[in-house]
Amino acid sequence: MLIHLLHVNDVHSRLESYMRLGRQLRHMRQSLAAAGDIVLTFDLGDLMDRVRPETEATMGLLNVDMMAGLGVDGWVFGNNEGLTIPVADWPLLAKRSQTVVFGTNLKRDAHADFSFFADHHVYEQQGVRIGVFGLTPHYELPYDMLGVKVLNPFDRAATAVAALNARGCQVIICLSHLGRRTDHQLASEVSGIDVILGSHTHEFMTAAEWENGTAIFQPGKFAHVFGHTVLTLNRESRVTDVVSQPVPVDLHGQYDGEMASVYAAYLPRINQVLSRSVVTLPERLPVVYERESLFANMMADVLYDEFAGDFSVMMTGALNASLLPGIATLEHLLGACPTPTRPLVLGLTGAELYTIFQQGVQRETYMRHGIGFGFRGGRIGYLVVSGATIELTVADDQPLVKRVLVQGEPLDMQRTYRVITCEYLWLSPVFTPFRQSRDVTYQAPLVREVLLARMQEKGRLERARVPRYISS
Repeated sequence: MLIHLLHVNDVHSRLESYMRLGRQLRHMRQSLAAAGDIVLTFDLGDLMDRVRPETEATMGLLNVDMMAGLGVDGWVFGNNEGLTIPVADWPLLAKRSQTVVFGTNLKRDAHADFSFFADHHVYEQQGVRIGVFGLTPHYELPYDMLGVKVLNPFDRAATAVAALNARGCQVIICLSHLGRRTDHQLASEVSGIDVILGSHTHEFMTAAEWENGTAIFQPGKFAHVFGHTVLTLNRESRVTDVVSQPVPVDLHGQYDGEMASVYAAYLPRINQVLSRSVVTLPERLPVVYERESLFANMMADVLYDEFAGDFSVMMTGALNASLLPGIATLEHLLGACPTPTRPLVLGLTGAELYTIFQQGVQRETYMRHGIGFGFRGGRIGYLVVSGATIELTVADDQPLVKRVLVQGEPLDMQRTYRVITCEYLWLSPVFTPFRQSRDVTYQAPLVREVLLARMQEKGRLERARVPRYISS
């Protein structure tokens, strides 16, 4: 007997590719089912991404309705669902998905469950009991800020495997949004999982890897490919072999008709939301990567005004497009500031900050391409500040930070400052001192939500014109 697992991961709101994937997957599923085999379809998380205007305008409802149109047997929350969609919207997303939604290691608190999440589920197909559970990354700090308890995925996996064995499951599958390396660690530490269907780290694997008797497979990202994992069972309905392969999507192919109908039905509502006026600008706000700019300074200013801290630090690379004079709509702002990154307040010493600023003025840093950790732009860009001034000089044709003033006072190398910044600068390996920061606190709104709420305030442009870098 064969079990066919068709699995999709890390679509990240690539909606056109997703509709093409849907057509191919639907046809494959119909053919496999017609042959009499067991077929299950799963989504491994990060279905949505608020970089996409349609996702932002519907807070992910478009994505889950398209997924429901395709039809899946289970879905596990990725970090994009869990950390960028408000918790208050989770129940509706789960309901509209029309499937089992796994949150094996997500709880209201250590002892209370979310009613719309399943710890595990048993699919009974042709006399075979197939047990499934799903895990999301163990990001404690941001989930604590949201009032959600994310539990150790290995402990929760061991509990789920024991529960599924107790329910007589012959096959056990983990839907994992933990990443390839962590999937191997999970298989090593928790025995009894037949296959881990993976996601999160965007790995283009060509075949399953094995660890402690568990097959691990992750086919790719962005709906450019989906996974086809085949389990061979013996007469006792136990797994004897697992074969996985990626199925490339024809990126010039036709859309799935049902998914395309869902998208078309949403368009009037989406256009109405995105056309909302945000601010009227008297002049252009340009995007500049190699120095501070009016637009980037304004972004740093609104964060400094919104949160308690000694000063703020952002990167111009959080901005992707200029805003033109006249009425700027929500769609314009989303295009200009697409990265769904959250503000943080964290502790850094003056010495660490000096190192960051010195690195930040080097061309090889600010012209570097950003990647990962929620970054949705091109280049990292120049560091911009509010509440501080950076004096520059030149030595051997290289810019050097001569002095930093914080609220008019020289930077104290021994003092720990409370710095308002964003997730990307903290998580990214670009600036090593950020990774060593202390007393990190997450803030609820996205950076762009703060910008949206405050950029129309009186005096914003005038204040943003004040230089923060001074050459001597």
